[in-house]
Amino acid sequence: MAITPLLLALLLPSIQAPAADTAVLQLGNRTVAVFRSRGTAPTAAARAAAVGRRVKAELAAGRDSVSSQALSDGVLILLGGEPAFMVTVADVDTAAGESMTAVAARVVTEMRLVIRESRESRSPRRLLTEGALFLVATLMLVLAVRLLGRARQRVSAALEPRLVAATRRIGIRGLTILEPHQVVAAERALVAALWWGLVLVVTYGYLTFVLSLFPWTRPWGETLGEVLLASLGRVGLAALEVIPNLAILVLIFIATRYAARLVRTVFIAVAQRRIALPGIHPDTAEPTRRIIVVLLWMFAIVVAYPYVPGSGSTAFKGISVITGVLFTLGSAGIVGQAMSGLVLMYSRSFRVGDFIQTGGMQGTVIELGLLATQIRTPKNEFVTLPNNVVVAGAVTDYTAASRQGVPLLIYSSVTIGYDTPWRQVHELLIAAAGKAEAVLTNPAPFVLQTALDDSYVEYQLNAAIDAERSGELPWIYAGLRAAIQDTFWAAGVEIMSPTYHAVRDGNTVTIPVEQRPKQRAPAFRVDVNPSP
Repeated sequence: MAITPLLLALLLPSIQAPAADTAVLQLGNRTVAVFRSRGTAPTAAARAAAVGRRVKAELAAGRDSVSSQALSDGVLILLGGEPAFMVTVADVDTAAGESMTAVAARVVTEMRLVIRESRESRSPRRLLTEGALFLVATLMLVLAVRLLGRARQRVSAALEPRLVAATRRIGIRGLTILEPHQVVAAERALVAALWWGLVLVVTYGYLTFVLSLFPWTRPWGETLGEVLLASLGRVGLAALEVIPNLAILVLIFIATRYAARLVRTVFIAVAQRRIALPGIHPDTAEPTRRIIVVLLWMFAIVVAYPYVPGSGSTAFKGISVITGVLFTLGSAGIVGQAMSGLVLMYSRSFRVGDFIQTGGMQGTVIELGLLATQIRTPKNEFVTLPNNVVVAGAVTDYTAASRQGVPLLIYSSVTIGYDTPWRQVHELLIAAAGKAEAVLTNPAPFVLQTALDDSYVEYQLNAAIDAERSGELPWIYAGLRAAIQDTFWAAGVEIMSPTYHAVRDGNTVTIPVEQRPKQRAPAFRVDVNPSP
């Protein structure tokens, strides 16, 4: 019966050659060759042990010249013209890309190094020279560490005063962001980390040099050197690959920065009414500039993202996803505040410097931000109102009248009884307005009767002031009311609202008979003393 392809695929692993038995030929801390055996005698370990004994005997006999001879089934290694051992085809790891020629050349090179180091280990003069170099290198290491320690102290002594002085100037509206001792501690930690890094680099170089001096430890030193060179090579190649991307990032940054400056120049001119742009009001030029600049930088970040080193890595993508999720979850309130700020800016409800009333507060606007509005009350209280609170309520701008070229009307009400002639009250109120500070004569003050109550009449005095002085409203109102009091006092008219009450003898504890309501007989009789 024919074997199906599926059955062949299942049987192939079982009919493959067994895994090779490997053993390393180690001479003088150097790996000279790797022997492999696929289950045949002798084993790789036995071959390595036998070859090691034979090579040591040949070297002890003075045969220290190395050569090779190609054969049909491998390469024969000769010491002093005599066969020492053979590298067979089975010893070549073809799966790793090795070839017989390359393996044989590497074995010959390693054997020559072993012979040279063997001679060197028997030379007292060479060993003394290497020992002297070891002492010199050790002294240089100690000196380098001390010099780095002094440099560390000098750098800290030079940086700390400057950092402390700079920290005192860092703050937001009087709020200290960093304390001087925190900055000094961070600086010391950074300098210490840099010092340890330099010490480790110097120590690594010292170990590489010292281990390379002596024949017994030279392979370890060469390994350290190869690791260092490989690492530097990888870093250098990575830097070469990153340089074009960094150049593109710098160009994007410079172009975006100059574009932002151009936008700033244009919109400052619009705000100063030196040029006009269709659809852009001078009052909204600044918020529009901010929006355009933010959009420019966002576009620059999107364009620059692919050129950021490591942007394609999984870790970078994970950080981007986490940042996006956190921004999405935490930005709902911020976006709402920002939209409210844009509404205030583009509706031009008020400007910085206007005296307004909003949210139950009166004061001068000192900042209209994207997230909050800050006002200063007449008592120098600085109040910060979230923009959504300002948008949700009514805003009264007392300074806006000056931009319209009209005066601002202030008013104050008094209630006087009916026994005082209303014409006299009108005259007294208008006379009081004439005595008050900041009240304009044109337009002239006037009086409105706003209510006819059962006991009194409500009079409202209206007077015009210059809207530029709206920030003085509390004091202007106080002066107007004081003038009303003085004027009415001089005329003998009392500012009082009469109130009438029904009066009776408070000592009487019962209601008079004539005021008692008539009582009706109950519909049924209740016996208060029922029989048992």
